[in-house]
Amino acid sequence: MLQGTNIEHAKALNRRVILEAVRRSGPITRADLARLTGLTAQAVSNISAELAEAGLIREGALRRGQRGQPATEISLDPQGGFAIGLNLGHQTLSGVLVDLAGDVVATESRPLAQVVLPLETLVDEMEAAVETLLQRAALPRAKLWGVGCGLPGLVRNGVLTVETMMAGVQDLQYPLAEVLSARLGLPVIAENDARAGAIGERLHGVGRVARHFFYLHFGLGTGGGMVVAGEHYRGGSGGAGEIGHMIVKPGGRPCSCGNRGCLEQYVSIYAAAEAVSGPDRVPDSVRMEELAERMAARDPLLLGWIADAAPYLRLAIHNIEVMFDPETVVIGGDLPDTVRDALISETEPLLPSVHPDAQRQLPRLSLARAQDMPALGAAALPISIMVQPSLDLLWKSRPTEGNAKLSQAQTVLGSR
Repeated sequence: MLQGTNIEHAKALNRRVILEAVRRSGPITRADLARLTGLTAQAVSNISAELAEAGLIREGALRRGQRGQPATEISLDPQGGFAIGLNLGHQTLSGVLVDLAGDVVATESRPLAQVVLPLETLVDEMEAAVETLLQRAALPRAKLWGVGCGLPGLVRNGVLTVETMMAGVQDLQYPLAEVLSARLGLPVIAENDARAGAIGERLHGVGRVARHFFYLHFGLGTGGGMVVAGEHYRGGSGGAGEIGHMIVKPGGRPCSCGNRGCLEQYVSIYAAAEAVSGPDRVPDSVRMEELAERMAARDPLLLGWIADAAPYLRLAIHNIEVMFDPETVVIGGDLPDTVRDALISETEPLLPSVHPDAQRQLPRLSLARAQDMPALGAAALPISIMVQPSLDLLWKSRPTEGNAKLSQAQTVLGSR
């Protein structure tokens, strides 16, 4: 049942709208902000003053060449907040530390001894990665807004529980975000890696020009993330976009989800590794460097996998387009670039579009703008949960907790 709001929640929504407009269009004058957002000039002036006092925006140069007095431009203050994003990829834990503008301040990449780590060991690795990033950036912990984690598998209630197979036990409930938060003394938000990648694309990639797109991610499995009308869409239980479990071959190979013929049984890093590992090795022993080397050598086993996988990927993309009608489908993840490019080349031409658009501005298939979009998207989680405009603010909200450094920003943005 819809619940009413009070004036403070509406004000918080307007503050986030202003901040998002500054992020996307800044440097920008207050008059242009008023025209862009539909708010009154007085409202924009009041809100921008509150955001400046909270350290989120700053005044810049005077804009001259127009009638009347020169107008002051405002922009995000990159030093207004920092966040860390971690992504558990295939045999690698990567991390980025970003400022409020989304610019990368420091990076970290930690090779993992095995694909599936005991969960407590994984938390140890994540904690070490955070400490390394803070040291490299020479940033005090108190300046961090929080840590976002991109994780394979099903992530429910992102700030609380991870349901995954990383520990080798299906349907294990493990409160990874809660455990890591207690270790670090910082807010921690967990999200599925593919959906984190979609958030990264929304903020740093194709989302700058597209409002509706699908992000297809090659990680431990094959996942997907949906952005609808410029907003990250999680679905009713947080499982939207699980493209890897789309059935593309009824009665086909058994899948860990309990069904048969799922996409990731044919189109995934694991499927590629299985094709080249041979009888004396397990697929998890195949590292990405080996796949890249085999691609350079035109290895017939890998080329055979690409030829077999392409029809299933073509079918999946067709189903995505029919159900979702995205402006583009973005391909990203850990698959080596040369292997990914060969797979895409084999997948084209795509099946005929049911709704061809003569005015299409983007290709039907695009490549992720950065290799580690899930880490960038994960870093955006602690920031976007406070600054992104969302109609959720017009529902009855629960208070959130953060460290003392966030108090003023949380109060201004309605996050507490």
